[in-house]
Amino acid sequence: MRMRLVASAVVAILAVTGLILLLLLSSVSTPSRAQSQSAQDSQSVERSDSTCLNCHNNPTITSIFGTAHGNASIPGSPLASGGCSTCHGDSSNHSQAMQSPGVVFGDGSSRFSASTTELQNQTCLNCHESSETVHWTASPHQAADLSCAGCHTIHASQSAALDELRDASICLSCHLEQRSELNRRSHHPVREGLMTCNDCHNPHGSDAVALLARSSINETCTSCHAEMRGPFLWEHQPVNEDCSTCHNSHGSTQNALLSMRQPFLCQTCHSEAFHPSSLYSGTGIPPAGAQQNLLGSSCTSCHSTVHGSNHPSGSRLTR
Repeated sequence: MRMRLVASAVVAILAVTGLILLLLLSSVSTPSRAQSQSAQDSQSVERSDSTCLNCHNNPTITSIFGTAHGNASIPGSPLASGGCSTCHGDSSNHSQAMQSPGVVFGDGSSRFSASTTELQNQTCLNCHESSETVHWTASPHQAADLSCAGCHTIHASQSAALDELRDASICLSCHLEQRSELNRRSHHPVREGLMTCNDCHNPHGSDAVALLARSSINETCTSCHAEMRGPFLWEHQPVNEDCSTCHNSHGSTQNALLSMRQPFLCQTCHSEAFHPSSLYSGTGIPPAGAQQNLLGSSCTSCHSTVHGSNHPSGSRLTR
C-alpha cells in the first residue's frame, strides 16, 4: 500500500515537472516566432524602400531618415509600418511603368500632378488624428483648400513648421496684414523669436474665433497677462468683454498695442459730462498747443488702473 502511494506521488511530480518544462519552452519560443515575423516585416519594408531609392536616392528624399517619419525604431512610424507606401500609397505602377504614384504631395512635380488636397490631408490624418487636429474639418485653413504639405516639409530633417524660430515665417507668407502689423513699433515679440503664432492660434482648427488656441480672446490674452485677469472690486467693462476693444494684438503705431491714440480711444465710449466729453483735436498738441489731457500718458496719467482696481476708493480707476 505504501509503495503504491510513493509511486503515485512520483508520477504526479513528474507530470507537474513536465508541464512546467512545456510552459517554459513555449514561452521561450513565442517571442522567437514574434521576432521572426517582425524581422520578415522589416525585410519586406527594406525591400520596398530600396526599390524606391534606386531612383530617389538624393538628399532631398533621404533626409527623411533623420526624422520621426523615417525612424523604423519608432512604433507606428511610416518606415516601421510599410515604408514609402505608407504615405505614398500603392505605387507598383509607378515603379514598373513610371505612372503616377498613389499619392503625390505638395504642388506635384514637372512629371506628375499633385493629388487632391483631400487625399493628401487624409493620408496625414490617418496617423495624426489628435486633440490638436480634431477641429481641422471645416476650419478656415481646410476651407481654403490648404494641404498639410503646404506648411510641413515631411522629408526635411528640420521642418520650419516645427521650428519655433521659423514657424512664423510660414504663417506670415499668407497672412500679409498681420505681417505688416508685426513690423509696427508696438508689437508682440514674434519677430524677436520670443513667442510664436502657435502660442495664440491653433492652425489646425479651433472652436474659437480666429483659430485661437483657447476658447476666447480674453482667455488667450490672460494666459500670459495674468495680472489683467481679475476679478476686480472695480471692473472696467471693456476689459471683461473683449481685449481687442482697445488693443490690436498683432501690432500698433500706438503704445501698448492700443488701436487708437488716447484720449480718442477712451472717448469712443466715455461721452458723459465733464472732461471726458470735451472735444480734443490736433490743436492741443505742440507746437499748436499744449493741452494737459493730450500730453504724456493722457487719460492714464490719472486713471492708471484702467484694467480694474481693488482699492476701496478706486471706483474711477485712479488708484
